[in-house]
Amino acid sequence: MSTGAIERQFRREIELDFIRGIAILLVVDFHSRYGLLGYALRPLGIPPLGWAGVDIFFVLSGFLVGGLLVKEWRVRGSIDSKKFLVRRGFKIWPQYYVYLIALLVTGHRTLHQLWGNLLNIQNYVGGVAHTWSLAVEEHAYLVILLVLALAARWKLRMRVLFAIFACLAVAVIVAKEVSTLRGLPVFEPTHTRLAGILFGVLLAILYHYAPDAFRRMQRWWGLWAAVLVVTLVYAYLSRRAWNPAVMIDFADFSGVALLMLLYRHREGKRHGRLYRAVAWVGLYSYGIYLWHVSVDWPVAWVGERLPSGLFLVWMALAPLVLGIALGVVMTKLVEFPMLRLRERWFPRPVDSAVGTPAEAEPVGAPAAAGLGIEFGARAE
Repeated sequence: MSTGAIERQFRREIELDFIRGIAILLVVDFHSRYGLLGYALRPLGIPPLGWAGVDIFFVLSGFLVGGLLVKEWRVRGSIDSKKFLVRRGFKIWPQYYVYLIALLVTGHRTLHQLWGNLLNIQNYVGGVAHTWSLAVEEHAYLVILLVLALAARWKLRMRVLFAIFACLAVAVIVAKEVSTLRGLPVFEPTHTRLAGILFGVLLAILYHYAPDAFRRMQRWWGLWAAVLVVTLVYAYLSRRAWNPAVMIDFADFSGVALLMLLYRHREGKRHGRLYRAVAWVGLYSYGIYLWHVSVDWPVAWVGERLPSGLFLVWMALAPLVLGIALGVVMTKLVEFPMLRLRERWFPRPVDSAVGTPAEAEPVGAPAAAGLGIEFGARAE
């Protein structure tokens, strides 16, 4: 099946896959011992920043998940929380648990080492190192639904809900700063990493309830470019001893800046080959994220047996190429079939997370069937 056919079947937007592609390329490069980006930044005295690709994922995840829920609220008058969680489960869990089973079967991990992963609390109790961010996203879905449920009970207006999410984001930033001052870990715990996802939710609310304001903000290209530049400057100036809380904040703000600079919903717009190639990588980003570290050992084994002239080239390119290839294969084998079943059994309640803003669609359609979160007339 072609990339275009997949995009149509799962209602994807190439602009968002392009941002995903940037994020996953940063992450894969960061996890490579001889990453190209790290090599390029080294002469400038800037440490590797590929880990910030996770923050781009967080902002984008909040924008999409928040967009789905806010749009459903606006268009249908309710949110079917049960269907939302089931649909997310079909997206995340099949390939995730296949990955964990593969680790057990091959002897790379024991059941004792994976119990945190099995319960999705690995960012607190330990597990497979690079999967901590998946736990943060799982917890974020529950937090977002809880806030929406409370908003439903209290019959809050959307502007109040926006303020609540903004206050939560500020609280997470403060918790991160306090934890840093106390010498506590801040890179993986959910309560210190939710801010990026909450920023995405705030952008989604603006997109659907104040699309004109969202478009005006997108035109602040100077501000968004300045955020990216300041992030690099801070990384350079604090390269010997940076404050992890501040650096994470800069990474989150950079995720917001990239989304505002790069996302433009344009039906039928043609893109160049490089753009489409990065978007193609983004299409398989989840599978690549899960599986790319699996190629480290075979890549190193081959590298040790290569002539010195080929060693650096192999170690720089092979993890990227083979990690992407493995992620693509596993996505086609596991994720895509499950997504087809999901669309057949649990069709989405709205057409897409973004695309046409909810403001432009009919309001007050019949509520989704099943266990719903009712939001009533104050969803304005």
